[in-house]
Amino acid sequence: MRIRSLFVLLLLVLLAPSTAVAQSNATDGALEGVVRDPSDATIPAATLVATNLRTGLVTTATTDSEGYYRFPLLQVGEYELLVTATGFAEYRQTGIRLSAGQRARVDTKLTLGGASETVHVTADASMVATSQAVAGEVLPEEAVRVLPITSRNVYNFHLVGPGVKGRPSTGFGTTQFVVGGADRMQWYMDGIDNTSRNGSRQIRLVITTPENVEEMQLMTGAYSAEFGRAAGGVINVITRSGSNQLRGALMGMIRPSDWIARPPLATTRPKQTWHMVQGNVGGPIVRDRLFVFANYEFNPYENVNPVTITPAAIAALGLPASELDDTNGEIFHTPSVKVNYRLNAANNGFVRYNRFTNRQPGGGSGLSTLSRGNIYKDRMNGAGGQLASVVGGVLNEMRVGFNVRNTWNTPPCEGSATSAQINITGVANFGCNPAAASTGHEASLEFIDNLTATRGAHTFKAGINVQSTVNEPTSGRARLFTFGGLAASGGRPAVSSLNQYLLTLSGAIDPATGRPYTYTQLAQDLGEPSVSLRFNFFNVFLQDEWRVSSGLTLNAGVRYELIKFPTLDVTAPYELSRSISTDSNNIAPRVGITWIPGESQKTVVRAGYGIYYDSPGLNLATNAALRSTRLLSYQVSGTDPRSPVFPNLLATADPSFSIVPSIVAFDEDYQVTYAHNASVQVSRELMRDLSVTVGYSYWAHRNAPYTHDVNLPAPVGQLEDGRPVYSGAAGRPNTTFRAINLVSSAASGNYHGLDVSVRRRFNQGVQFTLNYGYSRARNNGDLVGGTVMDPSNLDRDWGPSNLDQPHTVSAQWSLAPRFTSALRVLNGLQFSGTTFYSSGYPFSPGAGADLNADLVLNDRLVGTGRNSARLPDFLQTDLRVSRRIGLGGRRAIEVLIESENAFNRPNGTGVVTQQRAADFMRVTATRPGRYIQLGARVTF
Repeated sequence: MRIRSLFVLLLLVLLAPSTAVAQSNATDGALEGVVRDPSDATIPAATLVATNLRTGLVTTATTDSEGYYRFPLLQVGEYELLVTATGFAEYRQTGIRLSAGQRARVDTKLTLGGASETVHVTADASMVATSQAVAGEVLPEEAVRVLPITSRNVYNFHLVGPGVKGRPSTGFGTTQFVVGGADRMQWYMDGIDNTSRNGSRQIRLVITTPENVEEMQLMTGAYSAEFGRAAGGVINVITRSGSNQLRGALMGMIRPSDWIARPPLATTRPKQTWHMVQGNVGGPIVRDRLFVFANYEFNPYENVNPVTITPAAIAALGLPASELDDTNGEIFHTPSVKVNYRLNAANNGFVRYNRFTNRQPGGGSGLSTLSRGNIYKDRMNGAGGQLASVVGGVLNEMRVGFNVRNTWNTPPCEGSATSAQINITGVANFGCNPAAASTGHEASLEFIDNLTATRGAHTFKAGINVQSTVNEPTSGRARLFTFGGLAASGGRPAVSSLNQYLLTLSGAIDPATGRPYTYTQLAQDLGEPSVSLRFNFFNVFLQDEWRVSSGLTLNAGVRYELIKFPTLDVTAPYELSRSISTDSNNIAPRVGITWIPGESQKTVVRAGYGIYYDSPGLNLATNAALRSTRLLSYQVSGTDPRSPVFPNLLATADPSFSIVPSIVAFDEDYQVTYAHNASVQVSRELMRDLSVTVGYSYWAHRNAPYTHDVNLPAPVGQLEDGRPVYSGAAGRPNTTFRAINLVSSAASGNYHGLDVSVRRRFNQGVQFTLNYGYSRARNNGDLVGGTVMDPSNLDRDWGPSNLDQPHTVSAQWSLAPRFTSALRVLNGLQFSGTTFYSSGYPFSPGAGADLNADLVLNDRLVGTGRNSARLPDFLQTDLRVSRRIGLGGRRAIEVLIESENAFNRPNGTGVVTQQRAADFMRVTATRPGRYIQLGARVTF
């Protein structure tokens, strides 16, 4: 009944007549304000013209009876505003910068005079007097261009926003973002979904690079009903567009191997080669109407990971030199092109194509030869477009997007259907690696259509979003012979693992058994290794933005989300592994207010509340389908009379060797995770270009997934803290399976956060953002489907979130000196940097044993709470120094040097976690040390 009413209300809004339009939050900006005369009376019917200074596109508007005007849909960039009215002097303001999702406010006061008189003002819109209640940050192009980014991972820049926590990535891996105590994020590129939902957390799907970014938008709470599908934050990257001027750049960088610092735990400096070349060009195809921007970046690097097999073992095994290749690396290609068009005054938009490819040859390392490595290939393709049209006073935004990612893991050797891996314990691992032969395919097609209309003080917006996603993983099938050595027996002395293999290979007879020597164990998978599932997402929203007064705006809306899960496996022997129930009750109300007290418009108060539904990791469903007995594992002892003679494998499935499978199933009342979010912020413009913001945010996650075994035997005892003790594999009610890992939706979490942000907009060569956050995050699971310690009591896992970071600091700054004293030698240099600090992530000290005998090794000692210990805290500072040398006209060359982890601070990522270990908390892994790279950029 609720769904039917929602659709009726949506239709009424879409069909209602209107007279004006309002903004889009996803890809563009908006400009609004009030026009007054010298006595502060409003001026109706004034004419306003907004001109994009880069493209020359002109948009007009007229003030209403209350002197209010609005430009609802302006491409991000710098604008000039012209205001004219009969009897008043012309007013012209330049330097207005619009960002994605921003409704900038520019109020004007006209002076009496003739049409030939002009008042010219150069000033941006106020830093705080914006209309939306959303909490977040927009990083402009100026900051993107000058900040250090040795990783070339543009998403690291998002960590400078208030309310977001996490860690920067050292490469093209996904930057970790934490909003509301969870890493649940919705990713956009140009307002089009760019989220990969294949894993346990949402990550970006198609990668882009810094030189292709116009600006980046981050929302951490109180965002409107237009956005959803994640119980956390929103990230939106706006890619660059062409203009009326032909402009371009060429860039190259190199990282000297001798300048790489020795990692904190290493004894030698790593051998690495890395360089980057990049180029872009943008300009008009048809002046004032059709523009293009194209970008390409190439990043190859190599690491050397030594093979440590002893020379004696190499000789005994006859391993060729080609098997000892120790080169590993990655090769990235990132081309993109975007075309912006303006058909006429009422129709404009863009089309875009992005591609990212990565080939990662993985050679040998440690005791593993080249054949045991893995060649990883990654191909990402994204295409999208928008058409924004104004018809009869109604703004229609239509966007279409298609993203696909294909990955392949293949062995770097010529194998056959009978190839197998060989592990000689403590000596060498070799043989063609069939387990590496896995693939992934994720493809999404999305359609978005939004309508916006204004009637009086009310601006209505409604939209529909439909997306279909295919997920097709293929698992590698294990075929592994292990030679572990033989104990002394029957007068025969002990046999080393190496000699066991050599004797088996020669066909020698074991005097202890009177039979040929053989392997210790064969592990083999048989069955269907692939699955293909299609997920359909349907989302609608409507909202009303009510301009209660010139200083008070109320935004109220509602969103509905539906996920249609596919059938998992109709032949699954366990009923709950066949399908996932549809949760059709996901209605999400949103409300937000923005209040600008006083006439100075120096202060703004924002507050909001909403419910935000999440999209679960698709891997939960694909694991349930794949492990429902499609793919089974077999384990054969080499001494079994029925075992295949080495190097033969099991030809067919033999139930007597089958490992009783563990399966994944879904609770019949499974529901989608949602979160309550309430936040309040107060921003104050201290002076022109400098503001401070203080905000509080609350998140409450509910119906989060967790996994627990529902095929446990009856308890045979209990631990001192009341945990039941089971009998392991014996006595399970359903003997067909080992563990029945049921995914249920009853986990929950709470988050409280206080954030303080100080921002200075770029002016007189100085720009910076400084954020401090204090927070507390608690939950009783990882919120993404992990296995709990005590299957009988979820609340025994209540404790700090896996991502709890009580204290965080993020800062970014740039300085272009303009001295007139003796320090003027520094003029022309530009200094910039970023700093990230956070408390260490918590972890659960391990008992090192299966105390409750549930066959899951995640137990804690009695009296030890979940996540009661912490990793070392994290601190990283990146720096850049550059100098621009003019070459005449727009041509210039910029030389630069930049460093990641400039002070070479050790940042531990792993410690000894067993609580009873003598070296408990000893750091076992760290992030890389300092990187330094040199480069130059030529612009024209």
